[in-house]
Amino acid sequence: MSSSTPPKPNRTTIESAQATLYEEGTKLRQDILGVQHIAASQALPDFQQPVQTMAVVAGWSLCWTRPGLERKTRSLLCLVMLAVLGRDSQLAGHVKGAVANGCTEEEIREALLQVSVYAGVPCSLNATNVAWKVLEEMREGK
Repeated sequence: MSSSTPPKPNRTTIESAQATLYEEGTKLRQDILGVQHIAASQALPDFQQPVQTMAVVAGWSLCWTRPGLERKTRSLLCLVMLAVLGRDSQLAGHVKGAVANGCTEEEIREALLQVSVYAGVPCSLNATNVAWKVLEEMREGK
């Protein structure tokens, strides 16, 4: 029995794989967060683009495309984690994404209410305020 060592990936192979993952992640991200969000991210300075690429490849492609959870569940998990971390601007974007993924206002509210029990009422209050403002803007067509 011979043991063969798989070939080491070269730079071209790695860049090609990363480009494929980036395209896949960008498409999903656009489906969930919208064209404007993608345009704003792509308009950021060159200095910020590597971290954007990392977020798209690791988060949106490698994580969000996995089959184990529905998008709706992933959205609720994001809302809760971002609420606990106090990441209001990302939370606002993910509230819109949660709605796009089929979450109701009641489900969003309940997820953020659960934050109060496990992470504290101040986190829940802040996140609920952020979510309410976003939902109001969405109702007004902004």
